[in-house]
Amino acid sequence: MRIKAKDSRVVFYFLLVVKVLSVSVLYFYSDVEFFGGGNDSEYYHAYALGYTDIVTSMWPILLRFLNDIGVYSRIGVSVFLMVLGFIFIPLIAARLSTVKNSPVKVKVFWFVAVIVSVYPTLFYYTTDIYRDVLMVCVFLLGVWAVKLYIEAKGTPHKLFLFLFCIAISLVLYGLRGYLGFGFIIAFLFSRFYSFKKYPMYITLLLFLGLLQALFAMGFFEPLIKYRRGFFDVLEGGSNLGIEFSSIAMFVPDMLLSVIYQLFGLYLNSPVSVAVFLIESVPFVFAFIYVFRNREYGNAFVDFMIVFFVAYSVIWLLGNDNLGTAVRLRFYNYLSICICFFIIYQNKLIALKSRQQI
Repeated sequence: MRIKAKDSRVVFYFLLVVKVLSVSVLYFYSDVEFFGGGNDSEYYHAYALGYTDIVTSMWPILLRFLNDIGVYSRIGVSVFLMVLGFIFIPLIAARLSTVKNSPVKVKVFWFVAVIVSVYPTLFYYTTDIYRDVLMVCVFLLGVWAVKLYIEAKGTPHKLFLFLFCIAISLVLYGLRGYLGFGFIIAFLFSRFYSFKKYPMYITLLLFLGLLQALFAMGFFEPLIKYRRGFFDVLEGGSNLGIEFSSIAMFVPDMLLSVIYQLFGLYLNSPVSVAVFLIESVPFVFAFIYVFRNREYGNAFVDFMIVFFVAYSVIWLLGNDNLGTAVRLRFYNYLSICICFFIIYQNKLIALKSRQQI
């Protein structure tokens, strides 16, 4: 990398100042909706104050608890989430992306911090009391715990980290079921999968066949039923209209859902085009690089890939709205970003080792 670590660090702090100033203005326009649908923050605020009793996750329950003990403030919670989104999340993601013996570890750290800092969707959800910022932070802490668990040697240390990862998965499940389920599946089963050893195309075909069989047996019916709710509640230009209505169409519908939602190729507005160019295009390049250089992966990369797949399947089946897809896929994009830089550094270390022989 030709970019100096000092340059990236300066950019990170510059972006931090710009975002703080921007949010100071944008906060007053938090009702602006970029993709359609309702403003979740209004519901969270109403629940915190006791104006509604409809519970969708543990986040509004936490906000009401804060209100009950007299410390709730919409602005205060927003500022807390801004600190997480502007500082902690980029730095944790950067730390997870570094390799211990990498000669470019410092450069990678600050470069990743800048990448996460400029991620538009993360920035948008720091403008109010959305649960997404907290979920990303908890998710990254869980990923860090998994990394420590993989590297741990002693049994007591490993047991503590195992229990901590289980606890994190329960918290994530309480915040969003998709996320917690994908995390626990990856944590428990990634040890049985080797990303760098198993043939990719055969694995993909077998996996699609398994998904179709599970669909035919009705295992995905709760997700499909939930998906149909988008047709009734969120009618508009941001709906995709993918129904998963038959066994014969399952694989084509799944591939279309991947193209539209995961890769962002449902371009129905100038904003969706901008998000595709800023978020999805870099993801596609990183995605291709990761799969073409998977021989430089490790056990931690295995975990991230299994999470990527397990989590993707759940939300791609359960969601049919572009606006929701943008916030759901952030964990996929972040996972591939981390894998990209780990594989890049491992490849660099391997190439330098060969040159020295």
